[in-house]
Amino acid sequence: MNSGLSNQQPTKILLPVSTFIDKSRLVRSLQVLATLKDPVIVLFRVVEIPQRTNPLDPDLWREDIKKAEDFLSQHVDWLRGEGYRVETRVVTARDTAEGIIHEANGGGYTIVLMMKRRIRSGWAKIFHKSTSEEVIRYANPLVLTFLAEQPLGERRPK
Repeated sequence: MNSGLSNQQPTKILLPVSTFIDKSRLVRSLQVLATLKDPVIVLFRVVEIPQRTNPLDPDLWREDIKKAEDFLSQHVDWLRGEGYRVETRVVTARDTAEGIIHEANGGGYTIVLMMKRRIRSGWAKIFHKSTSEEVIRYANPLVLTFLAEQPLGERRPK
């Protein structure tokens, strides 16, 4: 009798990456998700195309896509060294949140794990819509966020 477990798809975790990865907090977040059976982590990056319509030829942004792929590949070895199965994916979209939502809803993901860079307060909370808030609102899979801090050596001066 087949229990159906052999036909089950692996758990996919979408991990959108912007400019850095807070490795210590990411490891703690993944440890919380350790009950998931053999998850596949998809490091994901959106190359923004500031136009009203997406052109049919993505070769126009080949250099930007290559830079994004190179950036993600820097972190693949580290995550594999931690024992995770890792894939990378780079897409083009008009807006980062739009790209993440489209991927999350159409890619068969169980969880979207997002690094939130700052918590808004005051008027900024009212008038500014963050990427993570938009993804939480419109993505179908479960969205988990954690506050990430950029390492001191990588921070941009204000």
